[in-house]
Amino acid sequence: MYQLINVDVDMRRAKKVKKWINERGPAWTVLHTLRWLIIKYMGIFTYLIEKLERLLIRIEKHKFLTGEGTICSLYHTIEENKKRWNRYDWSYGGGEEWTKDVKRLKGIDPHQWKANLINKMMKKYITEGSTVLEIGPGAGRWTEILLKRVKQLLVADISERCLKICKERFKDRSNIEYFLIKDGGLNFIRTNSTDYIWSYDVFVHMNPTDIERYLAEFHRILKPNGVAIIHHAGTYPDESEDYVRKEKFRSYIDKEFFAYLVKKHQMKTLEQNETLAHSPGDVITTFMNVR
Repeated sequence: MYQLINVDVDMRRAKKVKKWINERGPAWTVLHTLRWLIIKYMGIFTYLIEKLERLLIRIEKHKFLTGEGTICSLYHTIEENKKRWNRYDWSYGGGEEWTKDVKRLKGIDPHQWKANLINKMMKKYITEGSTVLEIGPGAGRWTEILLKRVKQLLVADISERCLKICKERFKDRSNIEYFLIKDGGLNFIRTNSTDYIWSYDVFVHMNPTDIERYLAEFHRILKPNGVAIIHHAGTYPDESEDYVRKEKFRSYIDKEFFAYLVKKHQMKTLEQNETLAHSPGDVITTFMNVR
């Protein structure tokens, strides 16, 4: 019986390898299989595995690979994000601590930076009296601005704690609804019901596979010509790559990868702005739903 189980596992593995060669290429498949063999039969050789993973991630970013088995999808997961933001001490600054970071990172006055982002990005695209979805409000630093501008604001987060904070902060506002994201999907929002989507300091922490899942949902829920404004990770200097990805929790995606996924899901990139992002290397991509 044990031998039959092993044969079945080996056959399923062989089918998967054949599929990966066709879809992801021989180089990625060989490196991925080597990594699997090292972990299974030799134990964890951290340095060697990290070296293989860097090579695999480079291929994944170059070929815009997402889905099961990709190394990028092993990091910056929904589970990691949920744990991180439910445990985060939001009393420290309510999210404005990252606004203040722009002084250190770019030498820009935080109040001026925030005003620039609102005027040159939020107000540029989001018209008054519209229906807007905000993904990942945190403690509500952008929610506060959006509420003054929109007719209806839909706030969605994977963190129960963040939603609780926002509910308390905006308890007197009647034009806001709250939704807990349970499976990485937005099935609680009707098709063709949303004018705009806003998300800042959220998608920078999501892996490409989870980002693609959201983009597919954006195409469904956005009205024709509806616009999304998404702040996400980008390209960083080699010497700071590990620090940015691990300590700052930036995911393995760049503006070319993001634009490819936007196009894949039948939407059109309008602009990719690195100047207005508060952290060097980050990108704000604005795109339109095309039907």
